[in-house]
Amino acid sequence: MINILVTGAGGGVGQGIIKSLKMIYDLDINIIAADMSPLATGIYSGNKAYLVPACTADNYLMRLADIFTSENIQYYFPGTDVELSFCALNKVSIKENYNVEVVISNMDAVLISDDKYKTFEFLRDNGFTYPETFLEDEVNIDKISYPVIVKPAVGCRSIGVGIVNNKVDLKRRLLSENGLIIQELIGTDADEYTCTVVIANNKVSDVLILRRVLRSGDTFRAEPIKSEVISNYVKSVALALNVNGSCNFQLRIDKNGIPKIFEINCRFSGTTPFCSQLGFNPVEFYLKNIMNIEYKYNIDYNRVVLRYWSEVVVDKNIVESLDENQEISPSFFKKVSLFEK
Repeated sequence: MINILVTGAGGGVGQGIIKSLKMIYDLDINIIAADMSPLATGIYSGNKAYLVPACTADNYLMRLADIFTSENIQYYFPGTDVELSFCALNKVSIKENYNVEVVISNMDAVLISDDKYKTFEFLRDNGFTYPETFLEDEVNIDKISYPVIVKPAVGCRSIGVGIVNNKVDLKRRLLSENGLIIQELIGTDADEYTCTVVIANNKVSDVLILRRVLRSGDTFRAEPIKSEVISNYVKSVALALNVNGSCNFQLRIDKNGIPKIFEINCRFSGTTPFCSQLGFNPVEFYLKNIMNIEYKYNIDYNRVVLRYWSEVVVDKNIVESLDENQEISPSFFKKVSLFEK
């Protein structure tokens, strides 16, 4: 039995990890799902559920330690962005004290990925292609080429991202907001890709490249494509970052056919279940390579992934019991989905 803790079960990343774990049919996996809220949908999809405080709380590590010990956890997959720095900071001590493998990259990689200006600096300083990027106090609004992309240096789900067509609108936005970067606008929406690569036990996976369509910052339709140029570029950046586990790269192709990364997510992506259903399971690649088990995969390029909303129906007494006791075994939960019989 392999005991795995997945936090952030209420979000898309946590749920995607759990979905992918359930698609590993030849390993005996016990999934422990955790979240801050008893109303987090994904918390009812594991073999046992726990409530945890915010990762910024003083007792967060203590709460995790209780779960590590009581459930004999072997692997801890963080499912939220806000946990990544915490996990990178405490990875070694968690391994030493509880013998739990935290599936996270080093702190430098996490910090670079968390800040889009640091991402630009990393790409530039390591000789990789990149979109021209400026901080608010270094941009010359009279000389840059419009349109440009304006976005928060630290953010997620495309919140605050917008195209600015002239210096008047750029000046207005810079005066009204803080923490922005100004970035070269590359290509069109049709030139945008999200890419997943996994590194585990010094083994590097193939890069699964998805041409995607976004809705409210999330990928809701995706098509796998082959590109040696993109694949080589993404692998090289991942190795330079010294990634451990899965890493997601978002990029566009410029008019000369050159890929340029504009965002890195140093974690399992929200598109992890997309990859799994196309024939490459990032979670399975990680686990089996860490355990020195052969994992053969075959990406099906003749499929398209379409995301849909679904439902989970839980009795109120179960929600109340989880809220009161902070843990519950969900083996008897009634689950209702539109696409299930």
